[in-house]
Amino acid sequence: MIKSNTRQAGWRKRHPLKYLAHLYVDNAIRIGLIKRQPCEVCGAEKVDAHHDDYSKPLLVRWLCRRHHSQHHAKQRRAA
Repeated sequence: MIKSNTRQAGWRKRHPLKYLAHLYVDNAIRIGLIKRQPCEVCGAEKVDAHHDDYSKPLLVRWLCRRHHSQHHAKQRRAA
């Protein structure tokens, strides 16, 4: 894990499972195990990987930034 006093380092320390899931996805993309897909809602090419379950790091949904933000907002409202 990277040692630093940045805001990102604080997030990594508070959310180790999420951080590891992000690393898994980044490495899997880099070595060709998975490939970015278009946004599942609108088909946009610029996407983020969204984890519904961080214990399954390579099981991701591909969402553009707009739909990713909307998805999280919807989850917050439901909670």
